[in-house]
Amino acid sequence: MAPLARRALLRLGAGAAALAGIPRRAAAQGKGKVRLAYLQLGWAATEIIHKEDLLGTRGWRAEYQIVPGAPTGLLNQFASKNVDAIDMSFALAAKAFEDGVPLKVTGVATAVLGAIVARKGAGLTKVEDLKGKKVAAIVGTSTFFDIRALTLKGYGFDLQKDTQIVTATAPPDMATLLAKKEVDAIIAWQPITDSVVLRGDGVYLAKQIDLWRKATGRASGFPVHVCYLVHADFLRTHPGFGKDLNDAQRDAVEIWYGKPDRAKEIVADVTKLPRNVIDVAYREMVKMLHGLPDEQVDTLIAQLKLNKEFGFLKSDVWDSPDRIRKEFFAR
Repeated sequence: MAPLARRALLRLGAGAAALAGIPRRAAAQGKGKVRLAYLQLGWAATEIIHKEDLLGTRGWRAEYQIVPGAPTGLLNQFASKNVDAIDMSFALAAKAFEDGVPLKVTGVATAVLGAIVARKGAGLTKVEDLKGKKVAAIVGTSTFFDIRALTLKGYGFDLQKDTQIVTATAPPDMATLLAKKEVDAIIAWQPITDSVVLRGDGVYLAKQIDLWRKATGRASGFPVHVCYLVHADFLRTHPGFGKDLNDAQRDAVEIWYGKPDRAKEIVADVTKLPRNVIDVAYREMVKMLHGLPDEQVDTLIAQLKLNKEFGFLKSDVWDSPDRIRKEFFAR
């Protein structure tokens, strides 16, 4: 071999060796930047996507932001285009869509997390026992609206009219009211409901999944509490991101169920909740989800129809499954 050719071959080999030494994640950062924000208490495995950088392994230069507090703050950041993708209550996502926020639902994250928890010793043993009782709730949340609609459809009475609603401003307020015996029950969601039960102040009266089964007669499928939203402008520029986000969520779900100790470690790091609360919430949750399979979309459309029937949603788009599939979802 000629000296010049040998030197060229050596340079090529050295370059390949250098490339082989670059971590796969670093070498893959070719799809651009994405800003993913999520709720600190979202309980949707997004924490795992963040801490394991499961978007980075798919070629994205991902910036992750943990947002404390209520969902509205996160939704406002998304609407203002300060972030590209978020996890969000499915019902609030639909409300934002009909209010004109340019979004697409690209996948689901977790099944319903809500529950009615009765105060221990209050004498409540079934849902109908709530009539006339003091019930703490954050009335503006999708969990309260969903549980109210399901109770109205499944049991024939209105939680907002047939009970004494005590308005709370945040989940910890409800826990305090129950502990002080100022209310007979609370309507809340994980992990607050689990912490109340673990502490011994309350007992589960009904979980949202059971209310759903009774109200709709659907024995299969999982109604969704949290979904993923991607800004429509970002998705137009990066049409493959929705699939990558769903694949990242799938990997996160595999860690959730396959490596529970690691999953709980990550959740503890993000939420700052005590480990015993996380253990109970992990055990009690309905189902961690990913993707948008056909059966799941059918369930989501049924949820939207129910929310329209009981007044939370107003737009005519929710009357047309074809329009929902085309305009609301990105598959």
